[in-house]
Amino acid sequence: MRGHVRGRLIAALLATLSALAFALSFPLSEQFVAGWPLVFVWPALLGAAARIAPRKRELVVVTAVPFLVVFLAHEWWMRHITELGMPLLAMYLAGWTVVLALLMRRLGGTAARPRWPFAVVLPIAVVCVEHLRGDLVCSGYAWFFAAHPLVEWTEVAQIASIGGGWLLSALAAFVSGAVLDAIVGRGKLRIASPIIALTALAAAFVFGAQRIAAIDNSNTAHPPALNILSVQTDLPMSNKLSWTPEEQVEDFLVFARLTIEGAAKAREAGATIDLALWPETTLPGLGLERDSIKTLVDGHYYPGDRYLEALRDLSTRIDAPMLVGSPAYIDLRVEGNRFKWKHQFNSAYLVGPDGARGRTDKIYLTPFGEMMPIISNWDWLETQLLDLGAEGMTFDLDAAAAPSNFTLQRKVTQSGAVSGAASGTASGTEGVGLGVPICFEITMPWASRRIAFPDGKRAAGVLLNLSNDGWFGPSRAGRRQHLQVAQLRAIELDTPVVRSANTGISASIDAVGRIEAILPSQQAGTLLVHPVPSTSVPTSVFLGDSVAFLALLGACVGLLPVGKQKAARPQL
Repeated sequence: MRGHVRGRLIAALLATLSALAFALSFPLSEQFVAGWPLVFVWPALLGAAARIAPRKRELVVVTAVPFLVVFLAHEWWMRHITELGMPLLAMYLAGWTVVLALLMRRLGGTAARPRWPFAVVLPIAVVCVEHLRGDLVCSGYAWFFAAHPLVEWTEVAQIASIGGGWLLSALAAFVSGAVLDAIVGRGKLRIASPIIALTALAAAFVFGAQRIAAIDNSNTAHPPALNILSVQTDLPMSNKLSWTPEEQVEDFLVFARLTIEGAAKAREAGATIDLALWPETTLPGLGLERDSIKTLVDGHYYPGDRYLEALRDLSTRIDAPMLVGSPAYIDLRVEGNRFKWKHQFNSAYLVGPDGARGRTDKIYLTPFGEMMPIISNWDWLETQLLDLGAEGMTFDLDAAAAPSNFTLQRKVTQSGAVSGAASGTASGTEGVGLGVPICFEITMPWASRRIAFPDGKRAAGVLLNLSNDGWFGPSRAGRRQHLQVAQLRAIELDTPVVRSANTGISASIDAVGRIEAILPSQQAGTLLVHPVPSTSVPTSVFLGDSVAFLALLGACVGLLPVGKQKAARPQL
């Protein structure tokens, strides 16, 4: 009995330390990202807790409690949006951590009956649970992955270009498991496991250093092809949920003035703007569809065509097309005294002096923000829950079947300068393809991969991430975490990413995940950036989610019934 109590206390201590290390491995503010090395620590602590806990139900308790506290702290910003949804999401995430601990115990065994080495157990368990939680179950919540903080170690993070973020998460867990093997393993395992892990880590570092040098050399040989003006607005979410026509006009004028001032600064610096970006859902009104605007104009309904005409004028004044985030209403009509429509999308429009040139729609809706997993299948139940816990929000968006890309035509002068003119088509041998992951789409590996590489072929040399990070409220940590995910996508897809985010963080990220330019959050401003479009196709595009599926397969094998084993001497 005394040993049972001791095991329970040690397991609780280890699980609590694991939760603390997990929490600190992610950004705690816009500047504090120094806790990222703890991503090599928390899986080992959780694996040790799973190993020593006397019973499964006790493992559930000692894991659930500290991780629930951690997720409540990290998701605290959500209370401004939904007081009911915030604790439910924290409980959901903590529940997945319990699943992770139980899977570690099943694969690795206990102190009395050990099974697989932890250098094998931890990468399988971590990647398996991340893939289930982040993609396969309930449409996915791809946040808090082990790979995300590791973008701060730029050299090692480059292996994401081989096997995606899944491979980077697996490496972190592999190293962590090897450390645990060195402590609790027996015989040659205590020596072999850490040696192999250190070799793998060194190999990843060397590969990354060589990849960075090769890309830098390639970029040096070519002038920057694009000059993009990223506009960062600072519009509180309280405005967006109850945006009056008067506020819409005033805010639009602020956005336009920012754009004009940014373009003027660029001209003073001798730069020609190829494209200006506005964040997600920044454009007021009901979209720029020709039929929708005709309905508004013919019926003398607000806003008519005023925002389309204003954008055309603005594009003329800055001498560049604009990519703006906007809702899109398809088959808009008036029935009685209400607007009706066939489809509504979260979209981005490309607008020039000649009007709207093209539109791309979101293919993945943000869970808990634009749709409710499972519950959204029942409109009545969804409405009741929104009225109860998120008054003012609506989940009435559609997901597009496929993304659309744009092309920026390049004209190189004799001096080597580059200028461009955007079009709404997705083809052209002399053009640069532009992909537009909107907001949370940048967090989903499959969605970003499909935008940049439909059918496995590169369609976008640059990704333009339009986002509304005003949802984070006062949380600058959440904004920095979103930026880290965008950095990982840049590495994974070997594609520079330019972010234009309401309330920030707007930034330019190169193809190896380095932040080249950045605007501080929660302030309005503009950023002139010069991304070098990529032309290569990284291995991660061909492998896709293969690493994750291998982890799922390994977990399934480990879950098969096992025969009786001879009990070993209990040890940590």
